[in-house]
Amino acid sequence: MQLLDELKEYLRIDGNDEDRSLSTILQSSIFYLENAGVKQPKDYYLTVEGKEVFALHRLAIMMLATHFYENRITITPSTIKTAQQPVPYGLQSIILQTRLVDPDELSQQQ
Repeated sequence: MQLLDELKEYLRIDGNDEDRSLSTILQSSIFYLENAGVKQPKDYYLTVEGKEVFALHRLAIMMLATHFYENRITITPSTIKTAQQPVPYGLQSIILQTRLVDPDELSQQQ
């Protein structure tokens, strides 16, 4: 499964009408996490001993992409106070946990 397909399933989106926007949101989510200090794996679907090693990384991407998708609003003087929605608290916790993970080290354990 590709990340875009997983995101569409996570958001319950059918069809391809929003693929371009979703791809942008997906890449922005990955860059956001990288800038927050979360190293991204080469293979998000790597399994070791039957366990998905980077499921938490994927969940962080899905949660952040959902946040970006659901909070699309044009910033104007009248919307400035309500437009800036903070990142969900649960996502902040996942970011802190995944910052400590070295994907290269985990990938070598396979």
